[in-house]
Amino acid sequence: MAEPSAPEPPSGPAYGLGDARACVGVRLEAAGGGKVGRVRGVLVDAGDGSPTWLVVKLGRIGRRAAVPARFTAAAPERAWAAFPRSWIRRAAEIDPEAGLTPVEERRLLAHYGIPLEGERGRALADRDPAEPSSIPAA
Repeated sequence: MAEPSAPEPPSGPAYGLGDARACVGVRLEAAGGGKVGRVRGVLVDAGDGSPTWLVVKLGRIGRRAAVPARFTAAAPERAWAAFPRSWIRRAAEIDPEAGLTPVEERRLLAHYGIPLEGERGRALADRDPAEPSSIPAA
């Protein structure tokens, strides 16, 4: 059975750093149900400081994956991602302290089915591939 296509980005008010930080420390659940892990941090754009990715600790082993921040929502005690659990668990492991390079971000965007012509893909277009494009939030 084919997996669903990537969800549409949320519309309405802009997703800000406060929205992303509200997810830190809570349990992340996937679209369609199922616990994924705990949100342990936020990565922000190295240029403008806008939230780009949530860092999620997957299970007891502690592997960390990135989930697109704009595709999450928080409530007291939990957050939801607009992706199936299998997509998140198959995402590449990241080093949250090192951040992400444009190359790594493009791979993650492709993994989640987010078009590179979209907002984040365009923001990465002219970045130095060796420099971090998303860094840990201060």
